[in-house]
Amino acid sequence: MIDPRTRVYMFVLGLAVLAFVLNLVRTRKLQERYALLWLLAGVGLTLAPVFIHQIDAFAYALGFAYPPALLLMLAVVGLLLIIFQLSLTISHNSDHLKVLTQELGLLRHEVERLAAQVDALRGERAPQTERNEEQTGG
Repeated sequence: MIDPRTRVYMFVLGLAVLAFVLNLVRTRKLQERYALLWLLAGVGLTLAPVFIHQIDAFAYALGFAYPPALLLMLAVVGLLLIIFQLSLTISHNSDHLKVLTQELGLLRHEVERLAAQVDALRGERAPQTERNEEQTGG
């Protein structure tokens, strides 16, 4: 039998996780797509102490000799899902960064080409400007 204080601690911890994640989303420090799994973790922490007997019965039905091992397994799977989601995001951002870098290189090349054209035009116009200044007495 679990001590009631432990249940209260787990419940409060779950509420704290929920409040923390919701605050991060509210202040735009955490995007909603990343918050979903963390919110599920908070809900799990909040509901686990309430339904501990049902969770124990479910763990025994699945063949777990030690019911907390089910919770540990679910926590590991949850963390693996979060890592997988972050890996997908890193891969997407890496591809996006490559495209942006290539576009930046093309734009720099175009700017350098246009700058060279402007310099060439200024070079052609400079002698004419000097002649015009000499003729006007400038």
